[in-house]
Amino acid sequence: MEPQPPPRSRESLVLAAICGAVLFGLACFAWQAAGGLGVAILGLFTLFVAVRFDLEGNRPVGPQMTPDLYASQFHAEGRAARAEKAASRAALVALARPTRLAMLLGAALVIIGFGALFLTEMAR
Repeated sequence: MEPQPPPRSRESLVLAAICGAVLFGLACFAWQAAGGLGVAILGLFTLFVAVRFDLEGNRPVGPQMTPDLYASQFHAEGRAARAEKAASRAALVALARPTRLAMLLGAALVIIGFGALFLTEMAR
């Protein structure tokens, strides 16, 4: 199965804006529900998902990740032709930008959430 090509620059900007707006809405909901701690937990969750996506690359995921599955994936990548390896690398580079954006937004939410929690505790 061929990976989908990355979206064009205008599409990626629109998608990034939509995802940022949705994450901001979730952060507002978390602020109303649990204050700074809720925002920090949402940021930690966002960071967890982004880092896991970055580490797994374009490989299959699921609960049955075993060493044999990893070994078979690396053997298949080792036997691939240079053109296939270059295409795989290009796809991973194209997916790195949204992953970095998600990591940045998650880190910002963690800092804002724990910062607000710290400030409210210091005001008491």
